[in-house]
Amino acid sequence: MKLKKPRSKRNTKTAINVDPITLEVVRMRLEAIVEEMGATMLRTAHSTIFYESRDFSVALLDVGGDLVAMGQFIPHHQGGMQSALKSILVEKGTADMKQGDIYLTNDAYAGGTHTQDLNMFMPIFHGSELIMFCGSTAHQIDIGGMVVGSYCVGATSIFQEGVRFPRIKIGENGEIFDDFMRTFQTNVRLPDQEKGDVLAMLASLKVAAISIKPLLDRYSAKQFTAILTEVLNVTERRVRAELSKIPRGTYKFVDYIDHDGVNDEVYKMKVALTFSGDEVIADFTGTAPQAEGFINASYWNTLASTYAGFFLFLDPEIPRNAGFFRPIQVVAPKGTLLNPVSPAPIGASTTECGGRVYDLVIGALSKAVPDKALGTWSMMWLGVCLSGNDPGTGEPYIHWILDGLGTGGGARVKTDGMNATCIAASNVLIPNVEIEEDNYPIRYLRREIKANSGGPGRQRGGCALETELQVETDCQCTVLGSRFERAPAQGIHGGKSGMPSAVYRKSNNKKFNIPAKATGVSFNAGDHLVLRACGGGGLGNPRLRKHEDIKKDLELGYVTKRGIKRDYGSDK
Repeated sequence: MKLKKPRSKRNTKTAINVDPITLEVVRMRLEAIVEEMGATMLRTAHSTIFYESRDFSVALLDVGGDLVAMGQFIPHHQGGMQSALKSILVEKGTADMKQGDIYLTNDAYAGGTHTQDLNMFMPIFHGSELIMFCGSTAHQIDIGGMVVGSYCVGATSIFQEGVRFPRIKIGENGEIFDDFMRTFQTNVRLPDQEKGDVLAMLASLKVAAISIKPLLDRYSAKQFTAILTEVLNVTERRVRAELSKIPRGTYKFVDYIDHDGVNDEVYKMKVALTFSGDEVIADFTGTAPQAEGFINASYWNTLASTYAGFFLFLDPEIPRNAGFFRPIQVVAPKGTLLNPVSPAPIGASTTECGGRVYDLVIGALSKAVPDKALGTWSMMWLGVCLSGNDPGTGEPYIHWILDGLGTGGGARVKTDGMNATCIAASNVLIPNVEIEEDNYPIRYLRREIKANSGGPGRQRGGCALETELQVETDCQCTVLGSRFERAPAQGIHGGKSGMPSAVYRKSNNKKFNIPAKATGVSFNAGDHLVLRACGGGGLGNPRLRKHEDIKKDLELGYVTKRGIKRDYGSDK
């Protein structure tokens, strides 16, 4: 497989002149259409992971599979969606495609991110000419495999992680084939609920096909294609202008990831960003060999997360499309954590090693541009899944508790890190307590900011969210997390690490720690679950923190007097 290389500088003028006003009007209409797609998904999905937490993405792509417009949902889905569509185009071609055809893949070794993410696409025609594609990526609450919820702790092969659909046509005339739907439902644990989610994905694509028609009617196919080309070219020029402001040189960052789901080991990860004018090479050479367990990031996930790391650091006004990707080269040696060889498991790809890619890229960028530096804003989550039978309905349930998204944000040069937020997941939300208690047999006891969890520094890292809830029925628990004691979120420029993640069970007034990766942990009705994601890394020497900032932190409950004495010095 060829590694992604930046396109060389070239004449980016289109054959048809596109005036700036038309360009921006069309671009903004495309952005509005993808937001309509997202709103449709939110209102028609059956699982709370979609209609409450927004763990999906939508996009419009050109005939070559390049991203043109993305919804404001999950950044790494977008780069991954582009790779997934291109894998379909390589295998299927476009000659036999018709309006209303539906294609799907979730193969992480051929363009996907991880098996749980279904990528669905429909072609859009301008008369008889294929003009673009609409796409949706959505993380299924279960895709089969050896563990309920499909984050298969203990897996040593991708064949243990769920059903894979290898770039297949699953429908015509806007309707999904019954044979596909029956196959899908047979292989997942909540067949009716997940059927509803797949149909919600389809509904978002149908909205795109309808909403874009008035726009297509205003232009010839040649004109519209020229506009799409120029949209990408303008973005490329803006990204190159941003990159050219960064001092030439190589900037390195090293981080670590703990526990691969099979072996309780710590793995080294490394990046070197080399800036040479208006292009950059992100070289992950030096990253540890692929793990036996499921933390490996598929190459396509590594690619997408690298792009997303730059999304978060460069000018936020630059459109997020394939033009953004062109000046960025990614080198990820085969057989490593970031480009594993099949059949290595990759179920935790997006949140584990893929999440670390964000941290590595932003860490290196923070060295390259110190006045925009960030302490580590951990791109992970502490995922906890409860499963069993709901005593109210008698039906099986799968409950991913998303409070573990509430990591502490990394400290910034002029301000502290944000509390209880996760930019890796971007616009993914932690569901409301009332929704959670209404849908699942649990009761929330507290959801609060954890004092002293933010990394000490001149600017303090953000504090993490700590949650305690009571389970109301016997159930099984799976845990997927990192940033525990041996690999916390690092500080930068003299700042200290944030508080590590933690999860444990409380039963009969006794505390039972649960490791970073675990499955088959039994909970009895009445037991308490406590979980806390990691705090954000600090920035600068803690002894230089202003007295008034420490006093305010104490008043708000972000630190305690003991924490002040330990982390900032008794004189404070």
